[in-house]
Amino acid sequence: MSKLLRKPSPATVIACLALFVASTGTSIAASHYLITSTKQIKPSVLTKLKGAKGAKGATGATGATGAAGATHVVKRYADGTADATLSGAEADCSAGEVATGGATDYVTLTGGAVPVVAYSAPVPYVASNTTSTGWKGAIRNTGSGTVTARVWVICVSP
Repeated sequence: MSKLLRKPSPATVIACLALFVASTGTSIAASHYLITSTKQIKPSVLTKLKGAKGAKGATGATGATGAAGATHVVKRYADGTADATLSGAEADCSAGEVATGGATDYVTLTGGAVPVVAYSAPVPYVASNTTSTGWKGAIRNTGSGTVTARVWVICVSP
């Protein structure tokens, strides 16, 4: 019958003991010397770190007025056609409006339809600083029956 566990060598025992001592010493030092509050620092040291307050400077010039924010917010939507596999739509903002967000959902389903969002993204969908003008998305039907997608977009204008 073979041995499952061998007796550790003296080198292994010494290495494990050294590791234990080193780990314990570090944790004790960290808990002893760790500063968690300014109350642990001598007040005279804090005063030197903060320094003396200087005289108050003159008030600066008033900056330029910023651009006006959006005052008109509207939610627009578009519905796709009923389909057995994939129904998609694109909701667009009117001229002068900017899309700030959107969503894709379903509005109707029939039979044993199981709707799953296939994608939902701004239009145009690019990685640069292009201003979005709409939202597009699609609903995939993973069951039977049909599903109709509805895409929402939030549009703002000054």
